[in-house]
Amino acid sequence: MPHVEVNLYATLRRYIDGAASIGVDVEPGCSIEQVLDQLGIPIDQTRIIVLNNRAAGLSDTLQGGEQLGIFPGIGGG
Repeated sequence: MPHVEVNLYATLRRYIDGAASIGVDVEPGCSIEQVLDQLGIPIDQTRIIVLNNRAAGLSDTLQGGEQLGIFPGIGGG
């Protein structure tokens, strides 16, 4: 089965036991939102999504072999 490499940053790493990345098996044509759901990551916790080094959205589809980066909102001030 095809898979994508999912890189999680900052507080999102808690969803994969503190690891920086995880390989996730995907069905070709599944959405980024479906992958996040599979990992148990709440959509409202994500702010920036990068697919193969380009900005992406939750509805973008995957075929396998991609690299996906997910960033949380960052506070400060």
